[in-house]
Amino acid sequence: MQPFTNPSRPAGDAPVAARADVVVELDHLRPVMVRRSIDLLTERAYHVTDVTDECADLVTASGVQQGTLTVFTRHTTCAVKINERETCFLEDFRLFMEKLVPPDAYYRHDDFEIRDPRTLAGTVEDEPANGHSHIKQMLLGCASEAVPVAAGGLVLGRWQRIMFIELDQARPRRIELQVQGWR
Repeated sequence: MQPFTNPSRPAGDAPVAARADVVVELDHLRPVMVRRSIDLLTERAYHVTDVTDECADLVTASGVQQGTLTVFTRHTTCAVKINERETCFLEDFRLFMEKLVPPDAYYRHDDFEIRDPRTLAGTVEDEPANGHSHIKQMLLGCASEAVPVAAGGLVLGRWQRIMFIELDQARPRRIELQVQGWR
């Protein structure tokens, strides 16, 4: 095994050997990338939609044996998360987020007297008062998740599910899926 050489390491320090726990030979496989969009209609704020099965279906349809699935949303008041889809946990999390970021608090984002009008999607009348939703999304910190693909399937823990979380209001939403790897 060739030692890994770090160019920022001071001269004279011993090189570190890079070690792989699993080596997957890909020379007999060919690269591929497949995309799919999922359109859905959320029903309310904090609407959780499990998209794990749709993700697994795309991986199967793509034929990817080794690679990565990326799940992404372009929406700034939604999140993509991997966790357990258990009703009590999800309700606990909703209540925690409501307490942490209450929807009825003052948010400068919702104060159209001081907000830059160039940041509005349309007119003031069309703009939702959703500063709390943006903050929740930033706290969750995720517009996307990446999941390894091995042996033609998603590498998820026993209870892990891929979930799209609406943080604002009922409306049409879109999730982008992209699986890339080798088949």
